[in-house]
Amino acid sequence: GGVGMRIVLPEPLAQRARAVAAGEVAPAPVEPAATVVLIRPAGEAVEVYLQHRNRALAFAGGVHAFPGGRVDPADAQTLRDDMTGPSAADWAARFGSASADEAAAHVAAAVRELVEETGVRLDPSGLVGWSRWVTPRFERRRFDAWFFVAASPAGQEPQVATSESHEGVWMRPDDALAALGSGTLAMLPPTWWTLREIAERGSMAGVLGHPPPMRRYTVGWTRSDGEVVMALPGDPAYPGDDPREGA
Repeated sequence: GGVGMRIVLPEPLAQRARAVAAGEVAPAPVEPAATVVLIRPAGEAVEVYLQHRNRALAFAGGVHAFPGGRVDPADAQTLRDDMTGPSAADWAARFGSASADEAAAHVAAAVRELVEETGVRLDPSGLVGWSRWVTPRFERRRFDAWFFVAASPAGQEPQVATSESHEGVWMRPDDALAALGSGTLAMLPPTWWTLREIAERGSMAGVLGHPPPMRRYTVGWTRSDGEVVMALPGDPAYPGDDPREGA
C-alpha cells in the first residue's frame, strides 16, 4: 500500500518504455549522483527540506525534490585525503560498492551539491547513508543516486542558490505526503518513498540512528489496459514486464 504507489506514464514516455522493453531503443547510460535529505527538529517530530524545481528543467522539472546532483570527475579526489567520519571503504561497504574511490566521490558530491544548491556546508561525518535509486531504463537521463540523510547544521539556513529551483520549503514528511496525495505537490517516487521512511521513524534520533537496510531500488513498470504504469517494490505488479530493470 502507500501513497502514489502506481504512476501512469504520459503516452510519449509510455511509447519510449515499450520501445526500450522491446529492445528497439537502447537505454541511456546511468550516471553517478548524490542526494542529500536535510532534516531538522519540529517539536518531537522532524521537518525535511524540499526544493521546488523549475518546470523548464529537462530532468524532474516542476517537482519537489531533495538537493543533489551528478557526481563530477573531480569529486573522486576531493575527500580521499581528508575524509572525516567513516572511511571511504566504510561508505563503499554501506552502499554496496566495490570501490572506495566511487564511494569517496559520492560523499564529496553530496557535500559539494548541498553547498552549491543551498549554501549549507556539511561535514561528511554528519551524513547517514540511506538508500540508492536507479532511474528507470525508459528515462532519457538516468542516475544511480546515493541518498544521504543529515541533520541541518545549526546556524545555517538553506537558501535557493541556483537557477534549478525557485523555492525551498521545510515540511513535515506527513504534510508533504498529504500534499502529494491531494495533487498540491508533485514528486518522483524516490522522494515520496524516502519521506515515508522518515515519517515512520518520527524523531531526529529515530531517523539518524535507525536508517533502513541498504537497498538499491529500481522503478519497474507494467502494462495495464493499454497504459504503462510505474510500479515500486511492495506493489504486486513489481517488477512488471521488465525483470531486467536496472540492469
